[in-house]
Amino acid sequence: MMYRTYVFAAVCSVCVIVTLISEAEAGCEDIGRCCSGKSTGCKYSYGSSGRHGRVCYCDEYCQKSGDCCSDYESYCLSQAQDCVMTYWSHWSHCTARCGLGTTERRRDVHIPPSGGGKECGKRRQTRACRHNSDRCRNKEIAQILPSYHNRKRNVPDKYERPSVLKKVKKDSYCVHYRISSIAWYCRYASPYHVLKIGSLVCAECHDTAMDREGHCAGSYTAIRSRWRSLVGRPCHGTWESEGEKEDNCRCGENPGKDFIFV
Repeated sequence: MMYRTYVFAAVCSVCVIVTLISEAEAGCEDIGRCCSGKSTGCKYSYGSSGRHGRVCYCDEYCQKSGDCCSDYESYCLSQAQDCVMTYWSHWSHCTARCGLGTTERRRDVHIPPSGGGKECGKRRQTRACRHNSDRCRNKEIAQILPSYHNRKRNVPDKYERPSVLKKVKKDSYCVHYRISSIAWYCRYASPYHVLKIGSLVCAECHDTAMDREGHCAGSYTAIRSRWRSLVGRPCHGTWESEGEKEDNCRCGENPGKDFIFV
């Protein structure tokens, strides 16, 4: 407890008696509060009323500012309660059905902090995730070029440095498709202008366009999928495969009928 002393002089006929009366200053115990951080409302006013009164605080910041109530340490710090949180939940499902998305986990406050105890931590965490399965492959759009562009793939690059490890070349494969739909403005995009609904085309997956699994993006079978052109005027549509892929196959070079995956 902090005390302040008032001096009263009592004059009698024999002597002057000076009496010291100590008036206890109320503090954190009297207001029954201990606050975390900086709180201007967590205070106790004592002394004369008005602007000449004195104020002490019962928040954590008072230890820095030096205006704590006298019983702050004995009352607040002795009964400080740190925040207690629940265990993290399991990570949620990926938000993306296919490709890159996010997943999250949460936790709740079990016991809130009090008396200047440690504050609570984060209640939510997120991280990146990728959802990719055989179902997701139909999300890819086949990007195609006329098959005569395949000639450039076989021309060796004179600026390429010789590698010690020789790359294992994978066999190409073909998929035959029947056009299901086509954009109206494809009539102005050569050589796609010859395509009609029902047209039969051949698309080749060359080694240079394959991923690590030996798959070309958008080269689906048994389902309707999307395609789009990469050169000239824009053109896109959908197609359905006529049977399964043919291994070790090459498409011809007929304009508007033979294409390569990119």
